[in-house]
Amino acid sequence: MGSHVAEQLRAAGSDVRALQRPHSDTRHLTDLGCEVVQGDLTESVESLTSAMRGCDAVVHTAAAVYTKGSWAEIEAVNVEGTRSVLTGAARVGIGHAVHLSSVAVYGLRPGPIDEATPLDGELRSGDGYARSKRAAELVVDEVRRSEGLAVTVLRPAAVFGERDRLFTVRLARLAALPVIPMLGRGDREVPVVYAGNVASAVVRALTVGPDDTFVLAADTPMSQRDLVLGLARALGRRPRALPLPTALVRGSARAAEGLGFSAPGAQGLSLVRAVRLWTGGNPYRTQRILDALGWSPPYALEAAVGRTAAWLVGRIPLAHESAGG
Repeated sequence: MGSHVAEQLRAAGSDVRALQRPHSDTRHLTDLGCEVVQGDLTESVESLTSAMRGCDAVVHTAAAVYTKGSWAEIEAVNVEGTRSVLTGAARVGIGHAVHLSSVAVYGLRPGPIDEATPLDGELRSGDGYARSKRAAELVVDEVRRSEGLAVTVLRPAAVFGERDRLFTVRLARLAALPVIPMLGRGDREVPVVYAGNVASAVVRALTVGPDDTFVLAADTPMSQRDLVLGLARALGRRPRALPLPTALVRGSARAAEGLGFSAPGAQGLSLVRAVRLWTGGNPYRTQRILDALGWSPPYALEAAVGRTAAWLVGRIPLAHESAGG
């Protein structure tokens, strides 16, 4: 997400300073003309403030997202790291920050879900990411009160796009199969958003500057078929879709989760929640950000998957390639 935000800010003529961990690949950022400084969210507030001096606003996009690690490790990055970034921003006189949260904060609960929905839905015991993002929003509220910092919180759904090596990579490998299994019929809207559209919402929030919270889960409404088959076509493939009975998929997810399994490649992500979101329609409502910020997502589905596919080609081994085909 950070690279997409930097890209759009640079295109708008803004100077951008990017905090990167040592040994990170910063070529895209330097090619954009960003100033790159080394640092880590787990460093002291003082270390982070030195990197923020002279900035007008801070965009906090960094997080450990469904990766392996203990709760203490996840908390250090996602919760205490958020505290350090926002506290540091306030101490150097920055007046506005944008914090990237997630719809994962809502946990398992029926829809419809919007900004007024309480953050008290059930969280799977091993879902450190959702737990940490919920805790990070409490930190946001604390810093708002104690430091007087205005913070816009955005809660995007699952994000895909260029330079994403979590969800997008798995989506691409699925799109590379000759027969693609659909969870259910594949015709229900899924809560997935394109990184470029989320970045445009960040830029809009920086422009308008409200101290508020917004859900972002329907930038360019799409079904499972639209997304997966659209990406397959953009990659030059013509696969067949194989619908799987919804009841069978949900029952299998419950059984697998009962045995301790998570969603493939996403440590701690509830299988039951993932399957429900892919088969039950999008429960998250995005209308408020359209009304309050006047935000309009710039990328339609075809453009979003086309840009993603162009980045994937030659960079990510797809299913047939990893098998030696």
